[in-house]
Amino acid sequence: MTSNSREGSIMHEVSRPCPVCGGRSAEPVFQQSFQTLERGGPVNGYDVVVCAVCGMAFADGIPPQSEFDRYYWELSKYEYEHRGGKESEDDRHRLKILADLLQPIIPDRSSRILEIGCANGRLLSYLKEAGYGDVTGVDPSPGCARAAKLLYDVPVETGTVFDFRKPDTGYDFVVTLGVLEHIRDLQRAVQRVRDVTLDNGRVFVGVPDASNLIAQQDAPFQEFSTEHINFFSPRSLQYLMEAAGFRTISCASVKLELHRGVLTPSVCGVFELSTEFRTEFPYDGTSKEGLVRYVRECAAMDKQLRDKIRQAIAGRAVIVWGIGTHTRRLLANKALRHSDISAFVDSNPKYQGQELIGIPVLSPGRLAGRREPILISSYAFQEEISKEIRDRLQLPNELILLYKMNKERDSHG
Repeated sequence: MTSNSREGSIMHEVSRPCPVCGGRSAEPVFQQSFQTLERGGPVNGYDVVVCAVCGMAFADGIPPQSEFDRYYWELSKYEYEHRGGKESEDDRHRLKILADLLQPIIPDRSSRILEIGCANGRLLSYLKEAGYGDVTGVDPSPGCARAAKLLYDVPVETGTVFDFRKPDTGYDFVVTLGVLEHIRDLQRAVQRVRDVTLDNGRVFVGVPDASNLIAQQDAPFQEFSTEHINFFSPRSLQYLMEAAGFRTISCASVKLELHRGVLTPSVCGVFELSTEFRTEFPYDGTSKEGLVRYVRECAAMDKQLRDKIRQAIAGRAVIVWGIGTHTRRLLANKALRHSDISAFVDSNPKYQGQELIGIPVLSPGRLAGRREPILISSYAFQEEISKEIRDRLQLPNELILLYKMNKERDSHG
């Protein structure tokens, strides 16, 4: 398969206005596609485009916000039901680092803190352990809210940034980590954050850095997932927040250890409520430059991945473990074919019982007695899935691993 890059193509009118400046003209950079799942997500593909006015990068050709809200309510993958609501060791490590990062930014332990999109409340629990006595979360998943209370005694309201209850008193500090890249109606979301922030209150935002993505840190094109629909540079995040009436305290690309031993470029910003609103958006080309480079690098990786899959399957029918972005992209682009697959497996109970390309999605427990090789279709969770197959399920099946394990990555740089 050749790359879908459209570098150098002419501008065209987009169906979704730029979420930063409202511009209607954009340059296409890449076209992403996914195989349809019965009830698997709000998008089956989109165009990654760069605004001709301000340079913000975003997904065009996507459904309304209500479809994303429904997905996170009904099919959230952040409930971790197969772990009793607990996050993975990797997530625990990541959230502890982020909690340590936040503490110098929130010096007053009596601050009223709200985290939007808090999943099971683990980050808030770390802040609570550090002496912050007034922490609250909001998450669209009812399962996440239940887990936060049960596991960490953290109060979490079920809702989205658009519909959670506005308190009588606002918040001194609002946290959104890995949230804004998921939201279609960004301007409305940030206005809602403004509405619940006290005068002189501050907001911390953390998102992936689209201007500095490292293709080798994940599967090819994984940053263009079924959930990521906004792609920020430091400047575009600053534009978004200042247009909504926040003053920038700091906003920069930083490298965070979001996975053990791996430093990942992220945009982190601290913003304070202001009475001034940005109205001009000089063009920022860093997102386009970063994404064009990312697409080029991913295309080379994707060719190697496709060759590896064909060699590993070698005409056999295999069980594919995982039906997320990774698998659905491989299916849409014919790297995985119907004839290659005898069954799908996924640990998320909300996917089990569905069909993908007419093939059932099984629970891990239903693999007992089956002898087909198991192809693990995941980069981030490959090691965790391998351990579950061998240690918990005690399955002897041949495992097809598409990526180096963590120790191999470390030893090979």
